[in-house]
Amino acid sequence: RGKNAVVTGAASGIGRATVVEMAREGMNVVIADIHEAGMEETAARARAQGVKAAAKKTDVSKKEQVKALIDFAIEELGGIDIMMNNAGVASLSEMRDLSLEEDWEWVVGINFWGPIYGCHYVLPHMIQRGSGHIVNISSAAGIFTIPGSASYCCTKFGVVGMSEVLRSEVARLGIGVTCVCPGIVKTPIAEAIKTRGLKEIDLSKVLRYWGQKPQKTAEKILHGVRKNKRLLLPTIDAKIVWFLKRFFPGLSAALGLLAARNFERLRATQEQSHSAA
Repeated sequence: RGKNAVVTGAASGIGRATVVEMAREGMNVVIADIHEAGMEETAARARAQGVKAAAKKTDVSKKEQVKALIDFAIEELGGIDIMMNNAGVASLSEMRDLSLEEDWEWVVGINFWGPIYGCHYVLPHMIQRGSGHIVNISSAAGIFTIPGSASYCCTKFGVVGMSEVLRSEVARLGIGVTCVCPGIVKTPIAEAIKTRGLKEIDLSKVLRYWGQKPQKTAEKILHGVRKNKRLLLPTIDAKIVWFLKRFFPGLSAALGLLAARNFERLRATQEQSHSAA
């Protein structure tokens, strides 16, 4: 209560749910996203809990905008206790079909450079204060590879590695770091997925019927912050794939091959339809 947080990608999904949960507990928040309408709605929900909430349009792939976000938050709130790097996007394509500019640079810019910029610009402030907590949102795809998601897995594995290194470096400075690896959560991320070389796949149904509610995920994230968890697996499916990868690596690889064969059928179906046309 009375502490201050910055959350990126907070116009919807896990980001919005975490902001609302923070506000319920009495935290002031600065909300960042590129979607202004959703961002303002999140801010309004936070203010309804009686806390201070401000919104700052931010493209986390642009370092100057992330720096401006941190400066804005410090000025608005007087300090930052929690920095949550949450903004993320996804691409569903076999690696041979990925575009360097439209896929790799887009995904890496937001999913990897975004958390790097967030950590880079907030660290001097937290070190000076001698306290703080950084929450980096990775994914179950940061511990278990999924065929068709090379760019996504690459960035999420990177966030896990960066978080582990950072945690060891700043622990003696009074700063905590938690890396969160959720599995399937009911968020709008599927609506913005780019697909190349494969038949269109509607992942929104998977998220809708099998995904964990964002609010439950948010509650687990804040619990993880309190406990200063190193790695947080907030969904059952994330726990399962972590267990498989750790104790049954051969089975994990076999499942990957099986999934890749399914993608090959999706590709063949699409190529055959083009040939027939």
